[in-house]
Amino acid sequence: MTEGRCPSCGASLAFTAGSARVVVCAHCQTVVAREGEHLTARGRVSALVDTQTPLRLGLSGRHGGSDFRLVGHVQKDHGAGPWDEWYAQFDDGRTAWLSESEGALHLLFPAGEEAGLSLASLRPGERLSLRGRRFTVEEVRRARIVAAAGQLPSDVSGTPEGVAVDATGSHGEFLSLDFGVRGVGAEAFFGRRVQLPELGFPTDVLQPPRREVKLLQARCTQCNGPLELKAPDRTRRVACQWCGALLDASHGKLAFLQALEPPEHPPRIPLGAKGVLQGTSWTCIGFMVRSCTVEGVRYPWEEYLLFHPAQGFSFLLCSEGHWTHLLPIAAGDVTVVHGVSAHYQGRRYRPFQSVTAVTESVVGEFYWEVRAGETAEATEYVAPPYSVSEDRTPEEVTYAHGTYLPPDGVRKAFGLKEPLPPPRGIAPSQPNPMKGRAGRNARWALLYAGLGLLLFFLFSLRSGSGVLLTEEVAVPRDAQGGSPEAMHFSAPFEVSGRGNLRVELTSPVSNDWLGVQGDLVNEETGAVNTFYEELSFYQGRDEEGAWSEGDRKATAFVSAVPPGRYVLRTTPFFSAPGDRSYGVVLAMAGPRALWLFVFWGLLALLPLLSAMRASSFESARWAESMFGGGA
Repeated sequence: MTEGRCPSCGASLAFTAGSARVVVCAHCQTVVAREGEHLTARGRVSALVDTQTPLRLGLSGRHGGSDFRLVGHVQKDHGAGPWDEWYAQFDDGRTAWLSESEGALHLLFPAGEEAGLSLASLRPGERLSLRGRRFTVEEVRRARIVAAAGQLPSDVSGTPEGVAVDATGSHGEFLSLDFGVRGVGAEAFFGRRVQLPELGFPTDVLQPPRREVKLLQARCTQCNGPLELKAPDRTRRVACQWCGALLDASHGKLAFLQALEPPEHPPRIPLGAKGVLQGTSWTCIGFMVRSCTVEGVRYPWEEYLLFHPAQGFSFLLCSEGHWTHLLPIAAGDVTVVHGVSAHYQGRRYRPFQSVTAVTESVVGEFYWEVRAGETAEATEYVAPPYSVSEDRTPEEVTYAHGTYLPPDGVRKAFGLKEPLPPPRGIAPSQPNPMKGRAGRNARWALLYAGLGLLLFFLFSLRSGSGVLLTEEVAVPRDAQGGSPEAMHFSAPFEVSGRGNLRVELTSPVSNDWLGVQGDLVNEETGAVNTFYEELSFYQGRDEEGAWSEGDRKATAFVSAVPPGRYVLRTTPFFSAPGDRSYGVVLAMAGPRALWLFVFWGLLALLPLLSAMRASSFESARWAESMFGGGA
């Protein structure tokens, strides 16, 4: 440990962290560097401003099996309010930076310089591979150190504005690249997003900061209206619901920024309302109206900012009466090929629309520096009922995963008394109601088709087989067709089991026809089962050669014949008397396959109609897409 006095004011100083090269005098804000045994003044920095951080210098924690202590503190600013970064010294000799930004904590370890990187090639949304790991650029920002305290690894007095690139990988991995003012070559810091409980800080020292208490019952600086903030420790902007003034809250007090146009109608979900969505209780803290213009037509939608102390923030979007719940996701967890597809958690999302979104009006509190008139390129990818939304600016890209919600579900979740407006048209991520029905109908149809096939085989086995009767009948030469003289009665025969009978007729007709009516007469009951078949065969020769048509054979079926003793009465029909004969073979037959196919065809109608309606729904959906039905 190196001790001494401040060269500027004489106050005592101590270097307790071995990695520290400068210390900021707590009395006069002079940056003091140690050069051997000497302490040298390097200039002054501003004092820290009051922010939402619950941390403080000297706080001890534990991570990765090693204890550490917060020994340095800097505040950086890119023109829209400062954020905090803490320099941590581990007992095992490692050092790290703990960064706080918009309620998120990232623990980052220095990994040396990456000489081959060029800032010009790193834009939000671009992917890069570094040291065997893949990342997606989320933000490119210019910032400078505006305030500092404690012990730090380098001089912070008079530091110029530098450029930092933040990128995320899968499963919470995080990469920060500090290009300084060079633009080529960067100092790399690898780490991941962490939660405060993971850092092992004593819970009794993590009290709400003073600014939270100040803002709990704040009043608008323009109209003096009461502003009961729901997330005062994370709020950066407040839009007064009474007069429309947009106020800055990043410095622990409210400051007027601009006057806003009031929204077209009050929020459908009141500010402060609580509702349970996807198993989490959310509080509605902000409301804004955004819009896009396509072919000269304005299309507005509403976005509600929801807050949960542990889960952070989410959005509830309402467009044309359709609702979507959006949860922010890291850029590194989603793979996007712009205008082609997005992949998230093993699911492929098709591109639907890409527009320039304009923020028109805001009410309530927000965790970022929102302003009326700000724009972003908004692209939506869908895999109903889910979606992936991308908001891109020149400096930043953010992603959110959406789940479609029916209006009645939103109304019940927030306990709204008035019904919400009914949806109009088809939403990009709206689930296809006929798609599931078509699938269910298809499964039921397959089930019944299988049952029909099983019954067909069972009845086939029960019906038996075998020839019951064989007859060769010669028609009297002088008998008229259909007359009693032409009738023929078979010998009695037995039908042993209920089933279908197959009748095979043959006749040596030539350039003639013969019809046969058969009457199957039950000798015990007198019941009659009738069939009729006609045979015809014609042949000849013309200029194209020999020709023939017809058939000397025919088959008929008699259905559901009960068991018993029967006689077959046959009556032939023909055009003129002559030498005629015909043969009859009567045999047991199983159920007809034709009826099975008819049954299957009828079963297929319902899923087919459902599939057609589902296809029509999808056609109507993608007719509104800017990407022609996706990729």
